Amino acid sequence: MVYNDFLDCWMIFWDEGKSDYKIRRGDSFELHLGNGVHLLCRMELGSDWYILVGKNAKFYLKPNEI
Repeated sequence: MVYNDFLDCWMIFWDEGKSDYKIRRGDSFELHLGNGVHLLCRMELGSDWYILVGKNAKFYLKPNEI
């Protein structure tokens, strides 16, 4: 995932960079961890960007990191 300042969203690239997908505040997605484990997540923005997993678990993102 890479933060795009111009579009104000997170970008996911796959297929060697030929395809991309934008994730914006409020978007839901599944995070695949392997071995058939999937987590339902939602992208949110408070004072910082974070991924909400379940009811209370938050994974904070840093826009200057990939």
